[in-house]
Amino acid sequence: MSKVTFTTIIILTLFAFTSCKKNNEKTEQNSETNAKIFLVLDITVHDSIMYEQYRINVEPIIKKYGGKYLVRSGFKAFDNDPDTKLIPAEGNWTPDRLIITEWESIEKLQKFAKSDEYKQVLKLRTNSSSTKSVIVKEYMKN
Repeated sequence: MSKVTFTTIIILTLFAFTSCKKNNEKTEQNSETNAKIFLVLDITVHDSIMYEQYRINVEPIIKKYGGKYLVRSGFKAFDNDPDTKLIPAEGNWTPDRLIITEWESIEKLQKFAKSDEYKQVLKLRTNSSSTKSVIVKEYMKN
């Protein structure tokens, strides 16, 4: 094999390796930017009638801003469906309501949270319950 052919093979191999590595890095970056956002809420309801109005009114607003419910469960009387009842697994955690919503981006969640429509409905929740919440990002390293 001539020196020119050998050098050409080495250069092409290095180019192919570098291209693959860059594509993998781009794929990892894209998967991170495509990671879903989840809002997890642990809600203690003090006024079931007012909270029910919140539940009814918030759902279309969540949909309008691109969110969707993944979990709507709890121990309260209005959770009559046995498929949505919480099942304690470990410890002593039994929230009245456990809600998980999914969002395409933190920006969409923030747009929803800052919207005038939601601010009007939010009063129903804050006047009828106590809420603990966290925002988490989908784990994309698998």
